[in-house]
Amino acid sequence: MSEDLTMSARARRGARSFVLTVLLATVSGSFAQAAPYPTTRHDFDLPGTQPLTVGANFAPPSTCTPCHSNYGQPNVEPYRAWQGSMMAHSGRDPLMLAALAIANQDVEHSGETCLRCHFPKGWLEGRSVPEDGTSMTADDRQGVQCSICHRLVDPVAAPENPPEDGPILAALLQPVPTFGSAMMVVDPQDRLRGPFDIIADLGNDPHLPARSTLISPYHKSSELCGTCHNVRNPAFTRNMLGEYELNALDTPGDPTLGFPEQSTYDEWAASTYATTGIYAPQFGRNRDVVSTCQDCHMPAVTGKDANLGLTRDDVPLHELVGGNTFVPTILPHHPAFGGEVNPAIMEESVAKSTAILRKAATLTVSLSSGVLGVRVINESGHKLPTGYPDGRRMWLHVRAFDGGRNVVFESGRYVFETAELVGYEALPSDLDYDPNLHVWEAIHGMSPAAAATFGTTAGPSSHLVMNNVREKDNRIPPRGFTNAAFMTFDGQPVGATFADGEYWDDVEYPVGAQAVGAEVTLYYQTSSRDYVEFLRDANTTNAAGNILFDLWNDHGKSAPVAMARAVVEPDAGKIAKCKTAVARGQEGFRKAYAKEWGKCYAVEAQGLTCNPT
Repeated sequence: MSEDLTMSARARRGARSFVLTVLLATVSGSFAQAAPYPTTRHDFDLPGTQPLTVGANFAPPSTCTPCHSNYGQPNVEPYRAWQGSMMAHSGRDPLMLAALAIANQDVEHSGETCLRCHFPKGWLEGRSVPEDGTSMTADDRQGVQCSICHRLVDPVAAPENPPEDGPILAALLQPVPTFGSAMMVVDPQDRLRGPFDIIADLGNDPHLPARSTLISPYHKSSELCGTCHNVRNPAFTRNMLGEYELNALDTPGDPTLGFPEQSTYDEWAASTYATTGIYAPQFGRNRDVVSTCQDCHMPAVTGKDANLGLTRDDVPLHELVGGNTFVPTILPHHPAFGGEVNPAIMEESVAKSTAILRKAATLTVSLSSGVLGVRVINESGHKLPTGYPDGRRMWLHVRAFDGGRNVVFESGRYVFETAELVGYEALPSDLDYDPNLHVWEAIHGMSPAAAATFGTTAGPSSHLVMNNVREKDNRIPPRGFTNAAFMTFDGQPVGATFADGEYWDDVEYPVGAQAVGAEVTLYYQTSSRDYVEFLRDANTTNAAGNILFDLWNDHGKSAPVAMARAVVEPDAGKIAKCKTAVARGQEGFRKAYAKEWGKCYAVEAQGLTCNPT
C-alpha cells in the first residue's frame, strides 16, 4: 500500500472517530444531566490483567487477513466468519452505546464495566477514560477481535497449559477468582494461543518472526467464553440474607458476590451439556455430541483455517452465532460507522442467527376438551432465552379455530407495524388485556434500600447498573437443571416453578369446546419497543438513545423471529396434502444429493479430490 493510500485510510478512520465523538459527546450540551451516584473508578476494580500493563499492544484484525481470509473457502475462513458476528461489532453496537450512556449518568464511572467486554483492546491499552467510549478508536470498535481471544491465558493454572502461563499468573496483583465480568488474563507478549499444534502440522511456526504460537487447551473450553458471558455488577455485594447491598464508596466488592446481570456460563455449567454432553448434530456440524460453548457457537467444519493450513474436519467455524437479529440489521445504517461494516455480511448474519434460533426450541401441542396444551422444549445449553436481560423475550402466539375456520381464540398477537405485543403489561381493566399471554423473560429491579439511596422508585427497572433484585425469571432451563445447582449462582426461577430435570415449560390455553384446530408460533425478540423507547427517553447526556431509536424505527423495529411452529389440524385431507408436499420436497433433496455425489465420484475417479482447496 502506498504512503498516500495509507494516509488516506488513516484520515478516514480519524474522521469516523471524530463523527462518533460529535454524535455521542458534543451533542450532549443540549441535554440536562442529573448528578450520577458518586462511585469512583476504584469501585469497579476487578482482578486480572489491568490496563496499560501489557507490553505489546494488540494488532488489529487486518494483520490476520493475509493468511486467514480470501483463500477460496468463504464458508470456512475465520476472518470472514468473524466479520458477521456480534463479537466483531461489540464496540459498534448502538444498543450498547445507548445503555452505556444511561449507566454512566446513573452511576458514575460504571461504564468501565461495559467497556471491558465491548472494547477489550481499547480498555487494555488505556482508553477507557472517559467511560463513555469516546476515547476509543476505530480499531477498538472491532470489538472482541483475533488478538484478544488468541492471547487469553487460562486464569487457572493447569499442567496441560503452556509453561509460559505460569509467570504471567504469578505476576498478577490479584488472581482471578471466577470466570466472568471480563476478568481476563492476557499474555503481555504477542504470543498467540490456539487449540492446534500448528508447528507440528506445518513443520514451522507461521507467525514468526513477529509473533510466536503456543498450544492452549483453554481455547477449547467454555471457561474462555465465560470470561464475558457471565456478568456481575461489582457495585453490589450479596449479604448473608441473599440480598445485594451497595458497597461503601471507593471500596471494591467481592467479584464473586456481585449482582448477577447475566449468567449464561453458569447456566451451561449446571447443565447436562457440561457434564456428559448432548446428542445434537444440528448444532455441532461435524460433531454429533455437543458439550462446550464452542461446540454450538463455533461448530466443527471441514476445511482449512488458513491459506497454508491443513484440511481438517474439526476447524472451529468463527461465526460465533447467537440470537441477535436486530443489531446486524441496523448497523449498516449507523450515521457514524455504518461504513465500517459489510452490509452483505450483516445480512448473512441475520440469516444465521435466525437459523440457530430455529434450532433452539421445539414445540408439541395437543387439543382436548376445549384446552390446548403447548410444551416448549429448550434445546439449547443454557436458559432460553439467555444473556442480556432488558428487552429480550420469547412468547407464544396461539390461534384456535372452529370447524368453519373461524378464529375462536387468540393470545400473544404481535402487531408488526407498531412493534407492540398485544396485552403485554396490560391491566385487567385495559381493552387489550390478555390473561393468557405467556412471555419468557428476565426482569430486574431495585430494592427499597437501593432505590432510596439512588433517589428513585423501587421495583422493576431498566436502569441496569442500579438494579439489585431479580423481579422475574421464568426462562426455560436447560437439560440437567436442578433448583439446588441454579441457586448456587442465584439463577433459580423467580415467579415460576420448574421441577428438577425439567427443560421445558407447559402452558394451557382455554380455547373452548368449539375449537377443533389450532396453530402455535413461538417468537423471539432481541429488543422490545418498550426498551428501545426507554433507552431514548432516559438518556439525558448524549444522542445515543435517539440514534438507536431512529435506526430501530426505520429498519424493521427489531422484528421478532418465529423460532418454532406447531398445528392441530382436524382435516385429514389437509394433513395428507401436507405429507405429500413434504415427501416431494424430500425426494427433490435426495435427487440433488445423489447428483452432487455422482459428480464427486467422477472427479475422484480422475485422482482428484472433492474437498475444497
